[in-house]
Amino acid sequence: MAGEKGGKEAAAGSRFLALLKRNRALLIFFLFILVMPLWAENVYKTISLDFVFIMRLVGVYTIAAVGLNLLMGYAGQVSLGQGAFFGIGAYTSALLTLKAGFPVWVGIALAIAVSALFGILVAPVLRLKGHYLAMATLGLAIIVFVFLREMTWLTEGNFGLSGIPSLNLPFTSITGFDLPFIKDKAQRPELYLQFYLIWIIVFAALILCSNLVRSRVGRSMRALHQSEVAAEAMGVNVSAQKIKVFVLSAALGGLAGGIYANLQGYIDPNMFTITLSISVLTMVVIGGMESIWGAVAGAAVITFLPKMVEAIPKWVGDAPKWLERYSNYEGIVFGLILVLTMIFMPSGITKGLSDLVRLRRSPFVNPFRRKAVE
Repeated sequence: MAGEKGGKEAAAGSRFLALLKRNRALLIFFLFILVMPLWAENVYKTISLDFVFIMRLVGVYTIAAVGLNLLMGYAGQVSLGQGAFFGIGAYTSALLTLKAGFPVWVGIALAIAVSALFGILVAPVLRLKGHYLAMATLGLAIIVFVFLREMTWLTEGNFGLSGIPSLNLPFTSITGFDLPFIKDKAQRPELYLQFYLIWIIVFAALILCSNLVRSRVGRSMRALHQSEVAAEAMGVNVSAQKIKVFVLSAALGGLAGGIYANLQGYIDPNMFTITLSISVLTMVVIGGMESIWGAVAGAAVITFLPKMVEAIPKWVGDAPKWLERYSNYEGIVFGLILVLTMIFMPSGITKGLSDLVRLRRSPFVNPFRRKAVE
């Protein structure tokens, strides 16, 4: 009995170590997020780059991007409509919390449900393939934008919705809550707590999607990406699989939009134009399709870049005049980054950097390691 018990404990220990090894990148990133507020305030005072504030937005866009990555990178279904689900989630949460008086987290939960329901309603577009599907989802994004702008009795049109309740802890008020490292109220405790809340949700979404792509459903998605005919021949219900991943992508887009609305406190239709869908698509491509971590990397690059450009005049003093009008050229810059990524790192930043590290470790490429092997 003792030997059998010891064997079970050893097996459990080995499984736990294997789990830690498989998720070591997630654990390292979790620790990085955990300690960020400890040094971010000093960095903000030094270089005028508010890491905590920006990382809140990175978290929101990561949720939307990982949903699109499941649909495009793993299932191979091209979509330009993620911004539509983002906008639906944002307005659902905003209207329910602002006009109906729902608690913030109930509004966000219903934003997920409404976005998923809308995904089910428009799922017939998945009968299309390739660029036809891309054009159909592009049309979806335009329709949602026009609806948000023109239904003024509900959405207030271009005036937008202001005074949206702030993101807070469930059943409590976030204001006045203290953290150990906050020594004075000028260090914005509300900002830090929102940061932690958002990233708890982000890690939950990343773990969910990471486990999903390793499961039987994930294998079906990959088979669908490679060949729908072959996947159907192997017993995959192609239509059902497409709908499931499309609805999950829509739900994640709605979750991101719901959080965004309560985070910003104000929304208007111009925040959810086709440009948003293209930005999320760019995050996925730059970070790396068929990579859960690619969503994080792509969201970080696209979100940090404008903020860094805005901070340059504070660093150097007399900055070029065109930097002050960077927003006019932002689309060109994103396009250039997208083109360069597709040329030099077609698999995205995460895959490209991991391949670079792997090749440098290879004795067939690195002359120093070759000498050591010899």
